[in-house]
Amino acid sequence: MARKSYTEEDRARVRQALLDTGLEMAVRMGLGGLHLAELTRAVGISKPYFYTFFDSLEDFSLQLMEEQRYRLLRLLEQELARPEGTWEDHVEAFFWMVLRHRNHGILVMTQREEAELHSRLTPERFRDFRPGQRAFMLRLMALLEIREADCPPEVLANLVFSCLLIYNSAPESMPFLFPDYLDETAELHVRFLVKYLSQLHHQAKDR
Repeated sequence: MARKSYTEEDRARVRQALLDTGLEMAVRMGLGGLHLAELTRAVGISKPYFYTFFDSLEDFSLQLMEEQRYRLLRLLEQELARPEGTWEDHVEAFFWMVLRHRNHGILVMTQREEAELHSRLTPERFRDFRPGQRAFMLRLMALLEIREADCPPEVLANLVFSCLLIYNSAPESMPFLFPDYLDETAELHVRFLVKYLSQLHHQAKDR
């Protein structure tokens, strides 16, 4: 059988289909439930062809994280553009969308998934991934109209990610927490985050 010839447009569509399908699978089953055979079968390509786009399944997982960033920024833009509600209402709604990620097609890794993925990455590949994380937080802060001078993006990232990890990792990898009170804990986290971000937002507006 003759090998199918792909145009650049075909390749762009296949690559996006891999990301869309992979993200859908990972949201539904977790990053650990993402298997190459199922992914390529769902998209209708061979495993060798997959490797013309991505070096490995780990590299693909990082690309999913980058794809997720764009979707999160679009979600925040849409939420902030809603005419009803205050700025604080919109920010709180956005954080709850992320916390209840599966209902909104958002991929959030558990602590165990993060550790497993990190253990399979080379130090160089992880180092190359870092600038994208920082750039994402800066774009998020720009949408929120928060100045980098008032809050380093790394600090905001740690605040947000720690809230997500606690909410999504207990009791699987945080057995000493109280899982029956995660919603109440998340409410306090979100309330603190919104109040803190509101102070930064108004501080930037007053300058």
